[in-house]
Amino acid sequence: MTPTINEVGSKPPPMSDDPGAGDHFAALYRLASADGLRLGEKINRAIAVGCERLGVPNGVLSHTADGEYEVVESTIDDGAYAPGGRSDLGRTWCRHVIAARELLSFADVEGTAYADDVAREATGLSCYIGAPVVVDNEPYGTLCFSSPSPRETEFTETERGFVRLLAQWVSYELERDRHHRELREQNERLDEFVGIVAHDLRNPLGTVQGYTDLALASAEGPQADHLRRIERAADRMERLVDDLLRLARDGGDVGERTAVGVASVARDAWSFFEDGEATLRIHSDATVYANRSRLQQLFENLFRNAIEHCGPTVTVTVRDIEGGFAVEDDGPGLPPEIESTLFTPSFDREAGLGLGLLIVERVVSGHEWDASVRSDDGGTTFEFEGVERADRRRDITHVDG
Repeated sequence: MTPTINEVGSKPPPMSDDPGAGDHFAALYRLASADGLRLGEKINRAIAVGCERLGVPNGVLSHTADGEYEVVESTIDDGAYAPGGRSDLGRTWCRHVIAARELLSFADVEGTAYADDVAREATGLSCYIGAPVVVDNEPYGTLCFSSPSPRETEFTETERGFVRLLAQWVSYELERDRHHRELREQNERLDEFVGIVAHDLRNPLGTVQGYTDLALASAEGPQADHLRRIERAADRMERLVDDLLRLARDGGDVGERTAVGVASVARDAWSFFEDGEATLRIHSDATVYANRSRLQQLFENLFRNAIEHCGPTVTVTVRDIEGGFAVEDDGPGLPPEIESTLFTPSFDREAGLGLGLLIVERVVSGHEWDASVRSDDGGTTFEFEGVERADRRRDITHVDG
């Protein structure tokens, strides 16, 4: 008989020609749905289901790279095909599966085109069925089942379909595990980086705060006013460092929300820009539930963008709207590519105006607000809706500002 090679993606045939097949597909489904099992345990159970389904003693998950065949999981207890065993890929049946990225099967190698293959003597296997395992669209290895003795009947189409399905499931589990590990490592590197940055920022910041306090003790008039401005800026930087650490630890969550006055937060944010000719107008008496520091961050970035991109004489207005508040300027408007993508998944911060507006997006999404922007040559208006008004509830316990 000749070996059968089938495309990995071909449709499995009906199972009616193979009694009991449904039980094994059901067992695989239960395994795929199981929670709390380690990856190695899940794969070992899947291999055991495959061996039982196919009536062969050996089941192996291999990893192949640089011409080497490494056994990851196996029903074989010792030798080259036990877990951790290594051998030359070029002397295995699996090399054909890797080369073609297709399933290979034969119940008895005798009388097939592979009768004289080097793998017959090297492996001692006369019965083999294996399918490729692919992770992130790259060959990972094979999932194969085998026996040193020929099988009495050829593998059915349903059995080949079952092995394909099993290999695809193993591929998915390995890919998911790889992504989780990469994400954990990335988060660990990010935590380390943020910790270093926060430490390196706090050291010079403490120096600035200390010498500012000393200078304020003897300063008078305009000099004292300038030093107090430095003091406020240093305190603000310290709060931003705390926000950076919290953001790295908690993700997009904005943290505790309290009742804050929109006008008060906007004025605090504007205090960093009020030395110039730009003008801030506030038409708001709203008190909203928000994280004060993050809301101030939103205003600061909108104000900075307005001054940097609209000119030093720009007028910025903060006003109440139904369901929230708005920030508008009388500048020349946003570039079309920014206006059309801002507050959408396709927003590209590399297109210009990016970092500040990206921070605004994070503050909005963290509060679960809705945001929109309108822009033309008469100015730009940012509207923030879905904002909970604290001054319309009777249970206000604290208003900041």
